[in-house]
Amino acid sequence: MADVELVQRAKALIDRLCEQPRFAGSTEESRAREVCKRELETAGFECRQHTFDYSEWPGRWGPPLSAAFQAATILIVARTATEKSPLLAIIVAGVLVAALILVDAYAKRRWITNFPAQRARSVNLEAKRGTPLVWLVAHIDSKSQTVPMLIRIAGSIALALILILTVASLLLSLLGVHRVSSLWPAVQIVAIIAALPGLACYVRNNSTGAVDNATGVVAVLLAAQSPAAPRDLGVLITSGEELGLAGARAWAVSAPKEARILNCDTVDDTGNWRCMYTGAKPEQLTQSARRAADGVAARLRVTRLIPGILADNMPFADRGIGAVTLSRGTLATLARIHTRRDNSNALTGKGAAKASALLSALAKELA
Repeated sequence: MADVELVQRAKALIDRLCEQPRFAGSTEESRAREVCKRELETAGFECRQHTFDYSEWPGRWGPPLSAAFQAATILIVARTATEKSPLLAIIVAGVLVAALILVDAYAKRRWITNFPAQRARSVNLEAKRGTPLVWLVAHIDSKSQTVPMLIRIAGSIALALILILTVASLLLSLLGVHRVSSLWPAVQIVAIIAALPGLACYVRNNSTGAVDNATGVVAVLLAAQSPAAPRDLGVLITSGEELGLAGARAWAVSAPKEARILNCDTVDDTGNWRCMYTGAKPEQLTQSARRAADGVAARLRVTRLIPGILADNMPFADRGIGAVTLSRGTLATLARIHTRRDNSNALTGKGAAKASALLSALAKELA
């Protein structure tokens, strides 16, 4: 159990960061970043600010466009199967799904940086003590959306399942199971319903981002200040995470391949602890995370990132750098993320304090 003083310190910092929404590039975000800078300098870190340019367009319009494309794919395939043939429908499905995957991958890796529309500028805060191998990472920007994350993720997963059902139905049709043809009207209706959360999901600036991600920032700050942390340590406070991981993508370009990235994002006071990764499983990081969690009496699950969620470990994993995201929460946590209800009144500081102990122990083991 985190001690009382550490919990109180975590709560005070969360309240301080959550006085106002912190949209990427805003004055409010800059003020919150200055709070982080002062905390890190007090702990002996040398701080530098790195300005980067990016496009807000993919982060703002990616979810509704992706939902629209997925739903359109299902509708086109279903109509093709009904009016033409299952074989042609499978070919059409393959072409459209391949196009979606390629465009999505290209947009995430290129458009965030290079797309000409809705250009913006923000700042990452880099702090180093000694010659760090391990980097603690957390994003400081916040946003709100017209649709809570839980509902948007549910819609995204539902669309993926419906697409799988569509392909399975086509294969059954090719094998002579003709009864599946009666499913096509229902498939189209369900696809439209599943796409509605994504289609209605637009970016706003009405959330103070307490659990997402003032808690992660505070956990990183307290871990960096902890006597248990290694002397050689790096801290990266990113911006633009809520708009396509823009800050992490900008910094990852020049990150050393041998770096070990411990991202902390969304730490509620209750729920399961997760160590999440993408791409190839970083065995050393995940095994060390389990040992560190056992050492601070935290039950930790190692899983892939939840479908529909982006996190700052992803740009590093894309470059072959070992990276994980530590998180804690419940379905209720997801339900309040990106809404006005994600404020510091809902938090006691216990989760962030416990996360700081986990991060410092893990950083010590990896250093």
